[in-house]
Amino acid sequence: MSEDRLDKALEAIRNESVNDKELADTHDRVWKKLEAPGEALCAEFRTQLHDYQELRLDDNRRLLMEDHLSRCSQCRAKLAELKGEKHSNVIPMRRTSRWPRYATYIAAAALVLVAIYLGRSSIDTLLAPGPRATVASVSGQLFLLPEGTLKPGSDIGEGEVVRTGPGSHAILRLADGSTVEVNERSELSVHVAWSGKVISLDRGDIIIQAAKQHRGYLQVRTRDSLASVKGTVFAVSSGISGTVVSVIEGSVAVAQPGSEVLLSPGEQAASNPALASSAKEAVAWSPEAETYLGILASVAKLEKQIAELPSPMLRTQSRLIQYLPPNTVIYGAIPNLGDTITQTMGLVEQQSAENPAFGQWWNSAPGQNLKQLMESIQTVTYLFGDEIVFAQSMITPGSNDTAPVILAEIQPGKRDELANALDMLGAKMGQASLPYHLTDTLMVFSDSEAHLQWMLANLGQGASTPFADSVAAHYQYGVGWLFGMDMDAILSISGSEFLGEQQIKNLFLERRDVQGAEENEVSITFKGPRMGMASFLANSGSGGAAEYISSDALAAGYISTREPRQIFEELTSLIARFDPSALDNLAQAEAALGVNLADDFAASIGTESAWSLESFSTTGPVWVLTTLVHDPSTLETFFDRLVDGCNAEAVRNGRTQPLSLQQEVVDGRTWTTIEFAQTPLSITWTYDNGYMVAGSDRGAVLRAIATRSGGSPLIWSTAFKQQLSPSVGLHPSGFVWLNPKGAFQSLAALIPNPTIQSLVAERDPILVVFSATTEQIRAVSRTRLSGLIMDMMLLQGLNQAKAGSQL
Repeated sequence: MSEDRLDKALEAIRNESVNDKELADTHDRVWKKLEAPGEALCAEFRTQLHDYQELRLDDNRRLLMEDHLSRCSQCRAKLAELKGEKHSNVIPMRRTSRWPRYATYIAAAALVLVAIYLGRSSIDTLLAPGPRATVASVSGQLFLLPEGTLKPGSDIGEGEVVRTGPGSHAILRLADGSTVEVNERSELSVHVAWSGKVISLDRGDIIIQAAKQHRGYLQVRTRDSLASVKGTVFAVSSGISGTVVSVIEGSVAVAQPGSEVLLSPGEQAASNPALASSAKEAVAWSPEAETYLGILASVAKLEKQIAELPSPMLRTQSRLIQYLPPNTVIYGAIPNLGDTITQTMGLVEQQSAENPAFGQWWNSAPGQNLKQLMESIQTVTYLFGDEIVFAQSMITPGSNDTAPVILAEIQPGKRDELANALDMLGAKMGQASLPYHLTDTLMVFSDSEAHLQWMLANLGQGASTPFADSVAAHYQYGVGWLFGMDMDAILSISGSEFLGEQQIKNLFLERRDVQGAEENEVSITFKGPRMGMASFLANSGSGGAAEYISSDALAAGYISTREPRQIFEELTSLIARFDPSALDNLAQAEAALGVNLADDFAASIGTESAWSLESFSTTGPVWVLTTLVHDPSTLETFFDRLVDGCNAEAVRNGRTQPLSLQQEVVDGRTWTTIEFAQTPLSITWTYDNGYMVAGSDRGAVLRAIATRSGGSPLIWSTAFKQQLSPSVGLHPSGFVWLNPKGAFQSLAALIPNPTIQSLVAERDPILVVFSATTEQIRAVSRTRLSGLIMDMMLLQGLNQAKAGSQL
């Protein structure tokens, strides 16, 4: 800009007039933003300022606190007050006409400081000379914008924008050793300063393996997100719809519009909730996807080996319940796993030697950190009794002010040794002292000294409450792992109208080993007879509909309910309470279609149904649905009217008819088919022994009928019986079945990958069985919880693994 234009611009600014009201309004708006940048967020952090000062926050929370303090002046002021630091208040001085000589030097110093402040960004950058990144490898094309191409070994300067071409892939190495893996069609720039590094991702996908940061943070910035780390592995994807941050190792602080979160391994943060998927999908494009699968295969094998280790004896009573504090709302108990941890460490070391991919991870910094954590746990667990109890109590009844406590019996004569072990553990964690109290027989551990003193003053006052009695009752049948929640007390605080009306009393999760098989149970107990939606599940079922499910089914489910018409009426009444216009809208829809859902449909069907997924075909999934039917003729009339009504409504709105209904008799059996216009999908059904058997095609229905007539029903198969717990009784109310091996094999056949084949070979069927009584609902499964998690990960990411393995 020329000097004349600059002088004119400055003159225009000086001559610009602003009325007093507009100036005052602007002043107020700016001051409010400076004064209260986020009152709710500040309030959350201020409650933990004392813990931060005393170094009692864990690493994750401390990272979030420091990030917030760096941006909030008011919270920094509160922290200063807490430390006892004084604030200097500016006192206005009376003006004199004389200009002191020293004022000249002050003014000169002020100008220098202002110049430094205004140029701080440039100075910060100048303090970090050299190239910002180096191209480590390129597959395809890597462009330097606005023109030019980059090869391995090329340097990338401050703010220079690079872009990968279609089908291309690149790895950039920052000066600190961090690597940035760049997917195709991605565009980014690197900015490095003394205070830290920023990768600006304009679009595309990257995976960062961040080296340990000695100063500041390594940050990835997109148009709507900011991810900050000290050293970890994470992925960032930015596109038209938003940003997704996924963590593979370590932890990442993510700031997005309206939220600030700290992510752990396997977790995601999406600026648009619709973009959320899984961490595995986020890295599937990488050539290292095979390495991740190799690690996953070792984890699956370890999980199976660990499950075969001898389990601690079931405990039929607990001597620690007598110490529960008042208002206990959460109770957890686990067996002492000292011996199991020792054996697990041996298996992990063995697997690291057998699997190079897993061995590389185990010997990396995150793997060694996990190893050190397990070794630290081993130093204290052998000093405890056979059980460790965790509890959460309300300090004030009916409030959110809660305190945690860990209780454990101490081995005879081991008090001093335990004290030394805890002090050493605290030193490793960077804490001068841990909040614990020891007697000759008991350890009491809390999260702060204040909570510890409250616990010690109130031990035993919660031992005779109804919740404590419920906890003690579970020990009568033998306990392995136990977790319980006093839902009545918790819901009274949350004020959940919907859940509160269900009259939920307690929720318990249990894990136990019975006759060499792991058994997991979730039970919900009610304060009286089940009401509302909780009452829809029947107390027992005949299992007749389940006999149509083939033993080759990939997935299946069965349920026995109350009468469908009662359920329909109660459900519509419940919906009407939240939406008063719902009943009117339903009546108008029924009038337009010429049907009555309660009389024509709900009253015609019975109290049990079953569903199964048989296989996949070129036109879609092959499935079967079986439902008990009381009145087939009324049900058929209902479908006739429904199809006619839908078609008539479409014609009135100027659309083509979406449905067609056809009936024919083949070999004495009447078949009904509904076809959907412009799609290959259809629904076909017939009736057999009081059941309506529907499916994706006639062949699937005929196979289901043949299964019941003398084939191989799932419920009589050996695989099903091996997973069926005898504790559910003779007539369970329902079940869910998943055959991961069959489901994976149908997809893995398209993926000739030995790692995936190994994963498939490790999977066992999953069966969750439901049973109910008047005041309780139980869900029981012999599936190992770790195996269930692995199956979900595999099902979700199998196709992405295929893409990654072919790169």
